[in-house]
Amino acid sequence: MTDGSPAEALRGRRPGRPLLCRIGANTAPGPELREPGAEVVDLRAAAGLPFEGPVERIVVLAATTADLRAAVPLSGALPPAAEIRVVVTASAPRTGPPFPPVPGLGQWESLIDFQVDRLPERGWSCTLAFTDPVEVRLVLAAVARGLVGGRRCQEPPLPENSHTPPAAGPTWRELGRAGALAGRSALLDLSVGDVPAVDERVVNPMGFTRVSKAAVGRLVSRGGRWVLAVGGGVRWRVPEDGAVSDAVVAGLRDLRAVRVEWGRHSGPVAAVRVVANLAAAGIPLVSGTVPRWARCLGTELSDLISHAQERQMADAQLREEHSVRLRRAALRLHGQYTRARGLAARQVTPVTPVPPEPSVSVVLCTRRPEMVGFALRQVARQRGVDVQAVLALHGFGTDAPGVAEAVAAYRARGRELVVWEPDPAMVLGSVLNGAIARASGTLVAKMDDDDWSGPDHLSDLVLARRYSGADLVGTIAAFVYLEPLDRTVRLADTTDALHHKSAGGTLLTDRRTLEETGGFQAVPTSEDTLLLAEIQRMGGRIHRGHGCNYVLRRKAAGHTWGVDAGYFLRLCGERQLPGWRPSALLEPDPEDLPPTGLAGTWRDLTEPVEGRGHPVRAVR
Repeated sequence: MTDGSPAEALRGRRPGRPLLCRIGANTAPGPELREPGAEVVDLRAAAGLPFEGPVERIVVLAATTADLRAAVPLSGALPPAAEIRVVVTASAPRTGPPFPPVPGLGQWESLIDFQVDRLPERGWSCTLAFTDPVEVRLVLAAVARGLVGGRRCQEPPLPENSHTPPAAGPTWRELGRAGALAGRSALLDLSVGDVPAVDERVVNPMGFTRVSKAAVGRLVSRGGRWVLAVGGGVRWRVPEDGAVSDAVVAGLRDLRAVRVEWGRHSGPVAAVRVVANLAAAGIPLVSGTVPRWARCLGTELSDLISHAQERQMADAQLREEHSVRLRRAALRLHGQYTRARGLAARQVTPVTPVPPEPSVSVVLCTRRPEMVGFALRQVARQRGVDVQAVLALHGFGTDAPGVAEAVAAYRARGRELVVWEPDPAMVLGSVLNGAIARASGTLVAKMDDDDWSGPDHLSDLVLARRYSGADLVGTIAAFVYLEPLDRTVRLADTTDALHHKSAGGTLLTDRRTLEETGGFQAVPTSEDTLLLAEIQRMGGRIHRGHGCNYVLRRKAAGHTWGVDAGYFLRLCGERQLPGWRPSALLEPDPEDLPPTGLAGTWRDLTEPVEGRGHPVRAVR
């Protein structure tokens, strides 16, 4: 293990003058580096600097993972080097060793040595030595991808400036100068676009846990700067520019909530940047009325934060639902992906149009004519994504009772639907592959014919795929409705993380992954488990998200997965409730309620939470 200091970082295996490139807070070198021959460059100001020819050694010192990603587009002007060392001083616990993927065009054929060291504060040091000088930017991009992970098939790169946050805006001191607001209100002119974008590959919901301590943090102003206070101490001193790192987010995961006290940070844009990043990470935020100068946070996000009640965060379910709503709003408004598309749209020309959003084809395979209408309604209610349905009628046709009517009702909504009648002798895995072959979407999702899906189910999966970089995403089956017993159980397990399991009725992936794995195996059951295992075998990543958009239905018979109700009762990690009790995020259609005696959200029959009450409804 190395100490990660700039002085240590400059010690390389080669003689010669080193070039130290720094980016991020607290990376400025001390006097010990001001020795002859040691050149120090701030990467954010390196674009116009003249560099003559290759150098022997370059060290890039980044404060955080986000800073390293920001360094990639800024490093184009750096000279090639034969030894490149990348140091990241702090990262989140979920960040793995930065093993860089090797470029595919032979650029690293001269590599002779590679070394990774763990640093204090979960930092990393990565050194690559070559016989001939190589492009620094290529090395930084590979190491950054090694840190955050990514699919083998990446979406088109973001624009050159997408990782370079704009200035943090005017400070309160500048706004207080005489004449600063003459002729207009600078505060009211601030828009969402003035707030630096959230790097969702670094700051995101991964690592969120339902379990928390009772402590509530407070963003409070002390000496004109925000600090995050917990109890009588200070856990985090907010940087002047409002930047939030993955390491900071990881250090806040144990808090029940964070109360935003809208005192003055260094400036209005920097303050909004802090809140937007914490919301994107799913940190449960609460506050009083959001001030007018912070309206560039966005109306939806402001309403969510100001209407949430701190006492409700004591309930794990309400806390998780609030976290999900916050992350959706923040990532869809402040995420880099959204900003990059907006920038591209403003610069669009007939030659370079903006690529379309990914479309999703949902494959549905059913042997039960009576479930066709229900299954299609779960797809039809999806919002925020372009959806195509591929319906495989396995063992019956459209002339079966109710099927033609269900198909017509779905198409009447203006959604695309492909109906296929496979050979009844085909096994389930083969039927799914046949349905995928008839799909036209960029992405493919598998949904089961008897499970409930909330309207944001697919859009949340697409969002998780974007920020996790996983080859396949799915969710946990957190809510299971045992129809014979008319009871709902709440299962507890790891979510918002890379995991080897996901519920089979929630899987979403891309065509390249299916092609490389061979798709679903030709088996009558366990096809989901085998696909997940094959993805892991080839080095792919699986992300399992929250389960609030999904309810697994367990009937007395008719399932390919042969486990009974007792299996779920034994696994019940939290509790079980009478009736049908999904998350409030499911937003169920009354037409699709099961034949239960009681129906409502998970909170309806649990202990009352102050300020929250629901009537319990008897149905059917």
